[in-house]
Amino acid sequence: MQLSENKHLLGTIKITQIQPSGLIVETPSGEIYDPSRLLQVERLFLTHQGIEVKSPNGELILDIHHTNHPQTHGKGYNAISVGFSAHYRQMRADFGDHMVDGIAGENIIIQSEELVWLADLGDQVLVEGPSGRRQVLLDVKKIAAPCEEFSHFAANSQGKRLPAGELKETLKLLGDGRRGFLLALNPDQEAIFVQPGDFVFALR
Repeated sequence: MQLSENKHLLGTIKITQIQPSGLIVETPSGEIYDPSRLLQVERLFLTHQGIEVKSPNGELILDIHHTNHPQTHGKGYNAISVGFSAHYRQMRADFGDHMVDGIAGENIIIQSEELVWLADLGDQVLVEGPSGRRQVLLDVKKIAAPCEEFSHFAANSQGKRLPAGELKETLKLLGDGRRGFLLALNPDQEAIFVQPGDFVFALR
């Protein structure tokens, strides 16, 4: 793997988690966002088919964006979603304390001091284990746009839908990458794991 020597530290991995099933669920009053379906794990195994984890009893669990998941939500490049703790601090200021780190469903939450935008990420992100021997190259794809259901959750309005103007403003507050970013395993990167404590760099 040939890497740029110009590495900019974004932070360290704080949380790793998967979505074993979709977070949008149907209820008698309509669709709602249900973050209780998220599963925090000790590490993520990244493959070109998607994210996998092993349960304590050895069961293989696939993220819903994995190609082989029975209800796959994959979009063609088996996205790895990442978010930043600095963005969550801002979301808590905007919406309240229920916006805990990772509640938007990202696979990886990076502990960061500053807000991070798409231009800050560049084209590629490198994850390194603490020793530097394990390196994981990820390609930056795009911003993870917030959905309406998550926007209602953020605004504490799942029981009563937001008026159009308020929904538009909420989507704006969650946009531009605050809700997170979508990345993918670089085509030349072998399947490998990442875990809390790993360093995350933007390559420029």
